[in-house]
Amino acid sequence: MDKHFPSWLTKPMLTGVKGFNLDAYVMALEGWRRGLTLKWYYNASDVTDLKMIGFNPLAKTFSLSQKETIHYFYRSRGDKVTNEAVDMVTDKGMAKTYLQQANVPTPDGKRYRQDVSDADIIKDVATIGFPLVIKPTFGSLGKGVIVDIQTSDMLETSLQRVRHEMGYPDIIVEQYLEGEDARIYVLDDRVLAATKRIPAHVIGDGKSSIKELIEAKNNDRKDNPYLASKLIDIDADLTYYLEGQGYVLDDVVPEGETIYVRGQSNVASGGDPIDITDQISSKEKEVAIRAAKAIPGFVHGGVDVLLNGDKTSVIEINGTSDICLHMFPTYGEPRNVPEGIIDYYFPETKGRSKDRTQVYFNYRTIRQLFLNCDVKDLTVPDAPEGPLHAKRFLVSGKVQKVGYRNWIRKQAQHQGLHGYTRNLKNGKVVVVAASTDKHKAESFYDTCIQGSPRSKVEHVEVYDWDRQVRVGFEVRRSAR
Repeated sequence: MDKHFPSWLTKPMLTGVKGFNLDAYVMALEGWRRGLTLKWYYNASDVTDLKMIGFNPLAKTFSLSQKETIHYFYRSRGDKVTNEAVDMVTDKGMAKTYLQQANVPTPDGKRYRQDVSDADIIKDVATIGFPLVIKPTFGSLGKGVIVDIQTSDMLETSLQRVRHEMGYPDIIVEQYLEGEDARIYVLDDRVLAATKRIPAHVIGDGKSSIKELIEAKNNDRKDNPYLASKLIDIDADLTYYLEGQGYVLDDVVPEGETIYVRGQSNVASGGDPIDITDQISSKEKEVAIRAAKAIPGFVHGGVDVLLNGDKTSVIEINGTSDICLHMFPTYGEPRNVPEGIIDYYFPETKGRSKDRTQVYFNYRTIRQLFLNCDVKDLTVPDAPEGPLHAKRFLVSGKVQKVGYRNWIRKQAQHQGLHGYTRNLKNGKVVVVAASTDKHKAESFYDTCIQGSPRSKVEHVEVYDWDRQVRVGFEVRRSAR
């Protein structure tokens, strides 16, 4: 098993699925595996008022249904989270007000709209006291966040950068608190997962430079489907942060020594997600649950906290939370957040996906159809009911360039089998055939050995196949 993948997912299932599309896919996959009807939408506003967030919602909106029950989802967020709740948490200033009214511990701070001058902000924040944090009122992914501002001069420089250079004129300035940065995923009155986020860093081996250590770490992150697009970029901010600690990129780090290359713990900028679900206390969980309940209509999502001994402070709430943070940690146990969410929306389907982790559908093809504007909506064929029985047939003889693979596909589709066929470099053809009917899978041997009209099959080897199977039957590219 690949160290980067949880037990219910494999690399072929997620190949080419990146960014926030990953959230949508793993959610849809969980529901679909349970036998729910899965439908994707090009323009979801035709069927639901579910609020969309982001610049490109394409192939991130879908519905799951069973009999008369239907629910709509955008990425990890379902329609039980109200649009009003989404608006409240998107506006960090409004969210802070709700948290304060509910007596949820949160850093003292104020919102400053774009019509307030930098000079007035500098005067006003004296009531808060240093050190400080600046963050955009309507920001995401850690962009525009500057922490541990110690002096008025630093504050002035930071305001110039965030408000005028980065284009975030509407900001929040609040206390900078020490503690471990973590995201806790709350659903109703319980915690599904908790993940600590450690700032981008490298650990010395006594031989490699900081630059070489960053490159090695990025190579490892590329094998993680969630972290592959969240590498440690060597840019001006990174080199500036290193210089502040007395380092340059060519310095060799002593063995075992940790060097932080960024101040923020944001995973998007190279931070490490570490699972701490089993380590956080009941009190820390209780604070996160209270924070979620402080927002009317917010029934599930991410709560960002700072953990400092017996003190827990809520710094932000995420209405459309990045759940793959919890599923693909750098260290620790992967947490199946989609399972908990689908349990909440369709409780009668609990446990139905347990014996279907081998099967998946082709999300990349669906997304490409939407990108090409080929379809307005698309219903995925139902998942096979029950465990799959699969065989791998290795066919020898005159079986290439004689129409064998296309003939095999037609026979498999006619018999309702799932799998694929492919030419191999050695002249043989491989066929994988799967069905919930064990006899159908095994008896496809007879079809393979019969062969197409122009083929001449000499021998068929049979093997058990316990790996993943994509629904439908396809002719894959020849092996190179």
